[in-house]
Amino acid sequence: MAAQITRTLAISFVFCCTVFGGLHAQTKATPAFWITETLEVFDQAALLTAIKAVPPTLQPFGGHYIALGGNIAAGEGSPPRRITIIAFDSLEKAQQWFNSRATIAARTEAQKYAKIRSYFVEGVAK
Repeated sequence: MAAQITRTLAISFVFCCTVFGGLHAQTKATPAFWITETLEVFDQAALLTAIKAVPPTLQPFGGHYIALGGNIAAGEGSPPRRITIIAFDSLEKAQQWFNSRATIAARTEAQKYAKIRSYFVEGVAK
């Protein structure tokens, strides 16, 4: 009888740990990234001045740079002139940042001096 109770408790414990572990994993946010590719630059000096407005817009949304310019090595196809990757805790935070007034102003100014393509991508949950 004692062995059966011990076995039942052990099975219940394992079951609860599995269920609660799965629930905990489901609550972890999936990170998201905003990627910009600068395809063509019309005025390099003006573009560099315009993008200085971006860093202060990131903090309220928890964004931080993963890549900012830097050397680009071609893989398949032609690489862009410049690439920027900004990480956020979630796609929702990234889109809130993207749609904020300050970010729209910075993006609009930068687009005067370069042809830019941008998009979001969700990462892998940690």
